[in-house]
Amino acid sequence: MSTLTEAYKVPGLKKKILFTFLIVSAMYVMTLVPIPGLSHSAICEHVRLWGDWGLMLNVISGKALYNGAITSLGIYPFLVASIAMQIATLAVPRLRDLAMKGDEGSKVITKITRFVAIGMDIVYAVLFVVGARNTVSTQINYWLAFVIAVLCVAIGAAFCGWCIELLNNKGLGNGITIVLVASIVRALPHMFREAASSNEGSLRIIVPIVLAVVFLGFVIFAVFVNLGEKKLRILFQKKTVGMKQYGMQNQVIPVKVTQAGIMPIVYAMTINLLFASVAVTVSSKPDQGVALGAGEYTSNPVFIVMYVIFVSIFTYIFAMIQFNPVDISNQIKQYGGYIQGIRPGKPTSQYLLSTYTNINVAGATFLIVLSVVPMLISIAPAFRIFWHVGIMSILVAGGLMETKILLDNGIKENEEANKQAGRDSRRKNKYSRT
Repeated sequence: MSTLTEAYKVPGLKKKILFTFLIVSAMYVMTLVPIPGLSHSAICEHVRLWGDWGLMLNVISGKALYNGAITSLGIYPFLVASIAMQIATLAVPRLRDLAMKGDEGSKVITKITRFVAIGMDIVYAVLFVVGARNTVSTQINYWLAFVIAVLCVAIGAAFCGWCIELLNNKGLGNGITIVLVASIVRALPHMFREAASSNEGSLRIIVPIVLAVVFLGFVIFAVFVNLGEKKLRILFQKKTVGMKQYGMQNQVIPVKVTQAGIMPIVYAMTINLLFASVAVTVSSKPDQGVALGAGEYTSNPVFIVMYVIFVSIFTYIFAMIQFNPVDISNQIKQYGGYIQGIRPGKPTSQYLLSTYTNINVAGATFLIVLSVVPMLISIAPAFRIFWHVGIMSILVAGGLMETKILLDNGIKENEEANKQAGRDSRRKNKYSRT
């Protein structure tokens, strides 16, 4: 809280905080706008048949789905597009070359991602309205109402994607993280009500209390794990010429346990639910047959196994993007540095790779255990609502830590800028007097 107070005093950070609040508020205002062309009461009743997939999409969309709003798809199509571009960047040499070109290449990839996201918005909007075809309004021509509904749902999803980009460029940081954390916080009261209403007798009181304790405990534990890091001390050789020493200052490279952040969780859930997202939305009877099996994913052990596999894969990929042992080893050697007790070159690369692997395994284990334990607890009927507690606690803790780090860095930069301005002012006054 003190970090937020201090950040609010910095003009640049204050502007970012207010802008972030404005964008998130605008997204939640849009969750109240009904979908033209569809019967509002009918679509609200229809999407509640989507089971567990519907519950998750309702959280992601900031409760827009159950409100039958034009932003019912939330940021899900944008997440699918982002994953598709990440995979394409790794697989297609031309895109991989663009990614290596720094800011210029990143801008091109961002533009391509934007077009892919628009395509996904249209595809999912069509699936959404096809599944809800029985709720299309009969007050106007059926096909006209159908097209209007598709366009409005697609525009709503595109609006959510646009908000993500605005938050990335002008907000506090990662737009996906900010929106997910805000959506989870908004969904918590509903979770507690659901925990109470789905039980009887003393369990109506016990289960919500246990839910609150477990969620809070998991968030605190996740925060402590996010703070964990191994510091690699890099020493640089100095040359003495006359009375002066030349060379770079010794540095410390922090390698965090959660180097990959929260994105492995987000991407694992998104990919794992691709089939459910199609099967449920396209079906006019989502509470029957294949759609029912896909929608009720929390009771499917295959989902948990696939979730663990995807989290492991994405933890490795995102951690490698943040900390590449080979590149860092080459940079250390290039600038004449070394790790104490380790020879430069290949031995340093092997040491960094071994360290990275151990820490990465620890980070993946943390994400998997904290996610899967509530899934196992939810086997008990009274605690079924616990299924997503681990995932939500990781997202909230990771999002809060990311935001705190960004604010702390902004405060330090402002302090350094003020000190530099003070030095420049004193130097100017000194010269003006002489």
